[in-house]
Amino acid sequence: MSPILCPICVHAAVPDPQAYDELSLFDAPREYTIFQCSGCGLRWMTPYPDPRDYKTFYDKDYYETQKMIGLSYPDEKQQLSPCYANISQRFLSYGITDRLLDIGCGTGEFLVSVQEHGIKGEGVEPSSYAAKIAREKGLSVTHGLLSDVATNTKLYAAAHCSHVLEHVPDAHTFLNQMREILEPGAPLYIEVPIQFDGVLDRINRLRGQQRNFSDFSIHHHYFFTPSAISQLLHMHDFEVLSLTTFLTCRRMQRGAGLRKWAIQSLLWLADRLGQRGDVISVWARRGK
Repeated sequence: MSPILCPICVHAAVPDPQAYDELSLFDAPREYTIFQCSGCGLRWMTPYPDPRDYKTFYDKDYYETQKMIGLSYPDEKQQLSPCYANISQRFLSYGITDRLLDIGCGTGEFLVSVQEHGIKGEGVEPSSYAAKIAREKGLSVTHGLLSDVATNTKLYAAAHCSHVLEHVPDAHTFLNQMREILEPGAPLYIEVPIQFDGVLDRINRLRGQQRNFSDFSIHHHYFFTPSAISQLLHMHDFEVLSLTTFLTCRRMQRGAGLRKWAIQSLLWLADRLGQRGDVISVWARRGK
């Protein structure tokens, strides 16, 4: 039997039974396996999660009211508004004032932020409901996938891709399409979650905390590490400008208190010591 190789760094990979148990995949509607690379640490789920199993994702309830884990979608977007402002300002610092593409724009909150900062942007979104809501806000949004935009001859000056890359069927195809739609030197912001390796995950593991099976167990295909996403970007001629696993802005709007201070301090320290925060935030630039 041929060894399983990592789709990014081509090191050998083995099944990860701990990740399988943490996602309660034994209760999934079909058989899934999670592999982990011995080199870059990437994990991935195989087969590719079947979107037909997402019974409660990306419909009206999901975008308006549903709360499955943590905050509801509207509350989360409100909490992230300081991050959107920070990202918009950094795009401005790169001289971006128009032709910004938000990939997987949801209901358009980030596009509203860039507009408020004087940047002209547009979005592409696979959820028909989310795309409709975004267009009702007066935003220019295509209902579809990145491949639908990549067929155009238009080149974009910048791209924003937050919590999308972990869902795609093939990261290499996605990055190729990303490169095709960006002009040389264009800045790119990518954000993906840290799952299994973050400091909060490890604490929950030590506490024996276990979540029941839900749609959240099977809606990610890739589980990135900082090393894996950096190598992936370099392979596709993107220069990594900065990478962090902790963003202060993600919890800025939560009430002050000892618990918030303790979590923020822990995440800051985990990021500094070993890139073990709770999110991978990457700024990159398309090669010339």
